[in-house]
Amino acid sequence: MEDKVKRLMQKFSIFTLMAVTFILIGIIFASRMEWTDTTVAEVQTPIIPAKSVVNLGLTESPFIAVAEMVKPAVVSISSEMESTVPRMQDFFDRGPFRDFFEPRTPQKMQPRKAQSGGTGIIISSDGYILTNNHLAEKAAKITVTLADGDEYEAEIAGADPMTDVALLKIDKNLKPSQVAKLGDSDAIKIGQWAIAIGNPFGLDWTVTVGVISAKGRGGLNISGGGPDLQNFIQTDASINFGNSGGPLVNIRGEVIGINTAINTQGQGLGFAIPINMARQVVDQIKNEGKVSHGYLGMLPAPLTNAKKEALGLDKDVKGIFVDHVEPNTPADEGGLEPGDVIVELENEKIADVVQFRNKVASRKAGATVEMLVLRNGKEKKLHFKLGERAEHLSQAPNVPGKSVVWLGIHVENLNSPQARNWRIDEQKGVLVVDIDDNSPAQGNLQPGDVIIEIDRRAVDNMSDFNKIAADLKERTRNILFRISRDGRKTFVVVTPGK
Repeated sequence: MEDKVKRLMQKFSIFTLMAVTFILIGIIFASRMEWTDTTVAEVQTPIIPAKSVVNLGLTESPFIAVAEMVKPAVVSISSEMESTVPRMQDFFDRGPFRDFFEPRTPQKMQPRKAQSGGTGIIISSDGYILTNNHLAEKAAKITVTLADGDEYEAEIAGADPMTDVALLKIDKNLKPSQVAKLGDSDAIKIGQWAIAIGNPFGLDWTVTVGVISAKGRGGLNISGGGPDLQNFIQTDASINFGNSGGPLVNIRGEVIGINTAINTQGQGLGFAIPINMARQVVDQIKNEGKVSHGYLGMLPAPLTNAKKEALGLDKDVKGIFVDHVEPNTPADEGGLEPGDVIVELENEKIADVVQFRNKVASRKAGATVEMLVLRNGKEKKLHFKLGERAEHLSQAPNVPGKSVVWLGIHVENLNSPQARNWRIDEQKGVLVVDIDDNSPAQGNLQPGDVIIEIDRRAVDNMSDFNKIAADLKERTRNILFRISRDGRKTFVVVTPGK
């Protein structure tokens, strides 16, 4: 028995020795002791002490340098708006005391100063600041605060509501480090870094980071109307109220856009005016004191596959479809016809409606432009002398003015910015822009509807709407509305007593 145990111990010792030997051999080969030749190319990676990592900047974000470079060029803007509100009644104005001594009189109005805030970008050392028009257009006083805390009163050098761009001027000579570097928005690509800097909710000089998520966004329904000409850069860098007018920059710290709008219905959708578009506005303001936008007088529409097939065009043809040509306009005088397909403008290929609108509007009134169109399958070159867009809008046939709010329905004329943004095709009617909560019209009408008849009476414009609303203001039984919704005409019924 004792001999058997000894033999087992000897075998275990031999086995253990062999195992240790094999492990050592494995370690030697794994550590590449170069006892044998190797044909594998190796990259020698130096070992860096932990303390050196911070010194090399390997743990720092590249956005730190961008923020530090751009911050001095970003300003906070405070706009003071004049408005009037009913005067607060004192004790004897309320209740039976006033009525006891004399009849109640209408409340007196008193001025009130409302404040709004935003952001701006210093673009030159002589004090010019780029921002949004909606921050400046109704301001009685504009105060600009620089990154170093200094405050200055600014003047409006010029503005363009159609692009929502404004140029301010302060009486201050600035350092080169305080002037933003402007980039090239035509060169941006989807997926590139995008950094927004501004003053959201009054939180000064806030930096948010994301990417460019889309280009050439247009036709957006922006609260308050929004600019008529839209060619937005879309980004998921957080943009909030107060970011308006601030810079959207690339990873090199170059301004590629002016933050302008947000999607209040969801997160991750912010929109910026391309800096190249803003540059054109600034150049016109500085050189000519005003901004001019070209006008044709036609309604462009997408060139769908169905239209291509109907016109006998190949599916790979790119362009836009001419849906309507207004009489006595540059488009009409230049020979453009409904049903034409525009494939080139000034030798540039046309891919979509937004691109076409902006290319026309980027030309000044009086400029002559050449187009290549397809008509009956054949190419034809046409020439047009552009009109002034602002003059056309001011002379539009629909009656201007403000509508009454009736049955909770808020409407605008079809030549309003919202109607143009929503690409309404109807030529007559009024656009529903809002419906009051818990109103008779809620659930029956909706924003985007075009009202073309009420109670079997035609509604061509806002004047018709206001007259019918006055005539039916005491109506208690159901009222029949005929509307156009998503291109389809239908009837809806509104009960006034709801």
